[in-house]
Amino acid sequence: MMAKKWMVFLTILVCLVLGWHYYSSSGSCVFGFSHHLDKPPNVKEILFFFRVPKTGSEMTVLLLQWLQGINSFHHIRLQNTVNRRLDTFEQVNLREEILGVLSASEGLPVAFDRHVYFTDLERLLYQRTSAAMKVNYFSSLRDPVDRIVSQFYYRRATPRPHIKLPPHVSTRIPTSYRFQTMEECLEAAEPECSFVTGQHYDLQIPYFCGHDEHCTQLNNARALEQAKTNVELHFRVVGVLEQLNCTLRVAEQRIGTFFGGVQQLYFKELLGKANKRRTKKLHIFAS
Repeated sequence: MMAKKWMVFLTILVCLVLGWHYYSSSGSCVFGFSHHLDKPPNVKEILFFFRVPKTGSEMTVLLLQWLQGINSFHHIRLQNTVNRRLDTFEQVNLREEILGVLSASEGLPVAFDRHVYFTDLERLLYQRTSAAMKVNYFSSLRDPVDRIVSQFYYRRATPRPHIKLPPHVSTRIPTSYRFQTMEECLEAAEPECSFVTGQHYDLQIPYFCGHDEHCTQLNNARALEQAKTNVELHFRVVGVLEQLNCTLRVAEQRIGTFFGGVQQLYFKELLGKANKRRTKKLHIFAS
């Protein structure tokens, strides 16, 4: 049921909110842009990347780090990514951290990224400063089942004892469990692999719903509607990992200040060089 609801949510985001369709036969995207999101002249432009874990966000961060030199902007990786649900005081602190960076940015656009639930930073910034700003919200999604599986094995491959536990896990994973498979975890009904309606989890919806308590509650209809509303009202682009080609094209078209040239960079520099290394290894092995 959870996976079914999420796939419906993904479809809505891709087809209605972003205004584009993906055609697997041709690999093309058709865009429908919102004119009210256009940037007025002489306005400070900001990108905030709400990073959803295990949705390809590290790759996007790498691309932004490369693009900052090409497109003349600053990219800042905000710290304290463990605490993702913020109270009002912590949200204000996040705003002040951003304002501190902006004051030293020498007039250049600035891109920020952090693992944090949706925060209306544009509203918070306008409460504090009269400077004209345009805030672009960006994020990405992934098939919910694939993401859970990826996160399961990532935790075992990179154990970090100091990291805060997910909402539904009360004890640390024993060292002996590091070699446990997802199937074994499900069969044993371990808390890490058990998802119960009404319980709280660090899934994908809170990153679009926000910091309200119901946002982390599994199968909460209000949380889903709030997440969809926030995407429709605030986000410039929400990508889908399984449709990465289209996601990059949409990002380049809609947030060109930061993502201009991202397709060429990805296909020629990142993907192209990876393919060359793979081909070289195969050649050595064959010889």
